[in-house]
Amino acid sequence: MSNSILNFLAPPVFPDDEEKARAAELLNVVLIAQTLLGVLSLAALLVGGSAPFQTYIAVVIFVILMVLLQIPLRRGFVTPVAYATVALFTVVLTFSIFSGGTIRAPGIILYTLTIIMSGLIISRQAAYWTAAINTVIFLVLLWLEINGRLPEPVTTVNVQQGIIFALNAIVASLLLGLALRRINDALVQARLGEEKLTTLNLELEQRVQERTVELEERTQQMRKRAGQLEAIANVARSSAAAQNLSALLTAIAREVSVRFGFYHVGVFLLDENHEYALLIAANSQGGQRMLNRGHRLKVGEQGIVGFVTFRGQPRIALDVGEEAIFFNNPDLPDTHSEMALPLQFGKDILGALDIQSMEPNAFSREDLEIFSILADQVSVAIQNTRAVEQAQRALQEAEAASSQLTGQAWKEYLENARTRGYRYDGIKPEALKAAEGTADDKDTLFIPVQLRGQTIGRLKLKPSDQKRTWTEDERVIMEATAERMALALESARLLDEAQKRAARESFLSEVGTRLGGSFQLDSILRDTVEELGQTLRGSTVSFQLVNPSAPPTAKENGGGSNERDSR
Repeated sequence: MSNSILNFLAPPVFPDDEEKARAAELLNVVLIAQTLLGVLSLAALLVGGSAPFQTYIAVVIFVILMVLLQIPLRRGFVTPVAYATVALFTVVLTFSIFSGGTIRAPGIILYTLTIIMSGLIISRQAAYWTAAINTVIFLVLLWLEINGRLPEPVTTVNVQQGIIFALNAIVASLLLGLALRRINDALVQARLGEEKLTTLNLELEQRVQERTVELEERTQQMRKRAGQLEAIANVARSSAAAQNLSALLTAIAREVSVRFGFYHVGVFLLDENHEYALLIAANSQGGQRMLNRGHRLKVGEQGIVGFVTFRGQPRIALDVGEEAIFFNNPDLPDTHSEMALPLQFGKDILGALDIQSMEPNAFSREDLEIFSILADQVSVAIQNTRAVEQAQRALQEAEAASSQLTGQAWKEYLENARTRGYRYDGIKPEALKAAEGTADDKDTLFIPVQLRGQTIGRLKLKPSDQKRTWTEDERVIMEATAERMALALESARLLDEAQKRAARESFLSEVGTRLGGSFQLDSILRDTVEELGQTLRGSTVSFQLVNPSAPPTAKENGGGSNERDSR
């Protein structure tokens, strides 16, 4: 029984809403206090026995309703129950005053309890509205009192009034205590909130500091990476001006060392058999000594350069840490960190870019990513330079072959040429039948006529006045004329060869047509020597069948032959 009463009197709990649970706790106390106030007031009225019957009924209904309001309160209807409690207390109190009796004077005082109750269990705005409503009720009661509309109150003080005053004081003190408790809880919560806020601010400041430090580190890394990328771009621009592979690799080694401040930068290329990595360019003094003695490393066996050129994967070597190694190159005694990157074009390994630093632990995995970009650009530059050199060599070979063929063609052409040149002395041009001597060529200007590097002729200009000098414009005109003359002569020669070739093709076509219409051996032999004799003027053409097993000799000429004299 006692446990049931305690459970009934215990305030409801709402774990999901702390503020609602706090309001329910206060409202539960108010309902219990109101219930006790109603019970004690009913007891006081029964002891006094002077109150109207309606007052007893109102107090009983009030007590019953206070008890019933516990049901919706425990179901979570906190705010509606709070409004109902204040309204019910006000209505019962007003009804009791209208009924008259001994509780009129303390009843007026109880209106203050409704104001305190509204502010405590509802809100501050509710207290203001309750005060306004109570003021209106008070003015109405005052008007009714003045006009004699209310029953006459009991003017003598008795035990009933004392009990009611005491109960009012107890309830008022209880409500004020609850209000002070709520204020104190609010202060405690505010203090706890302030401490929590201070803790959160400290944590936030610490996080901000950590993020600031992290951001600064990232900013430094980004600036470093941006500087590295800019340096890589500068290296690419500087190496683009190189004319050959040796100059390109030397420029790359120098620029990488200068831009990034490395102690030694070397460029290795594989030999034709991919057996050794040959040092081709280096920037340091030790690297120059290695170049002079033809430094090379066995692929897949010697150093990280051999590893890189064999596997095609970049690698870092340090003299500290778990993978520490000892650098024992006497030409580079100050090396404490080394990074080698493969030079690849597609799937082909061209060589390696070797970078060494005097600082321990100078390279990281991020540096591998950045310098791999540099290695890719170097690989493309090497491949492009090789392609340019191959193209230049092919062009030179083609030009040499063309020049040789041109010289040979003009040599054969001049052997059959009837005219070797012309001479103009101011009157009329005359053909040259033989080469002119050079005995009186003291003041003569010679302009070579060249075609594809071969001199196929020359212009000879001799002034009639020995005091005359050739001007620059005249020299330019003569040189331009020589160039155009070479092209015109080549065109004429090519046209002549084309005409001869066309004549041969025409002759062969006609011979083939004529022979194709003959089916007699005698007519084929006769037509053949006749066509050749007509074409080759000034010659005798003969044809003779011979035994394949007995080759003809120089003395064989006669029997069994067809012969035609074409003179």
